[in-house]
Amino acid sequence: MRRIAMISLIGFTGAGKSSLGRVLAMRYGFLLWDLDHMIERKENMSIAEIFAEKGESYFREVEGNILKNIVSQGFSNSVLVTGGGAVLREQSRALLISRSFVIHLHADFKVIVQRLLHDKSRPLLQGGDMESTLAQLHAKREHAYEFAHLTVDSRDLEEAAAKIVGGWYEFNRRSQILI
Repeated sequence: MRRIAMISLIGFTGAGKSSLGRVLAMRYGFLLWDLDHMIERKENMSIAEIFAEKGESYFREVEGNILKNIVSQGFSNSVLVTGGGAVLREQSRALLISRSFVIHLHADFKVIVQRLLHDKSRPLLQGGDMESTLAQLHAKREHAYEFAHLTVDSRDLEEAAAKIVGGWYEFNRRSQILI
């Protein structure tokens, strides 16, 4: 086996992936790739605008292409922050698990609701009862993250970052032994 140079953060909307990605970049010097920000730059519009004007299917296609481009290059000592739905496609899950150390960032549902209560930037949560919509989306997606190498709770981002880096080093150490 070869050394896995990239860490990928997956998890439900509001789990803290972007915040943890910034902690990993600042504290440990990882190069940070934020998939949603890259999509917005490529399309020159916000995620909400993409959903409204071009639809979720178009968004997922762009997301998959950018994900493939980043992960295929295998950037050393980098962290990829994905969106909550980035792992809905089988191709994306297969690519992530084969080319990166995948972390499922978990947060209690009540914490997620609190974090997203006033967030108007997430298109799938607009209109209607946000908590009910979140609950339906959570039930639909909760098993999509089970393929990860490691699940980490996001209550304490510094602690989560330390666990991730420790897990990444251990994963690569074991991989070197198997060569």
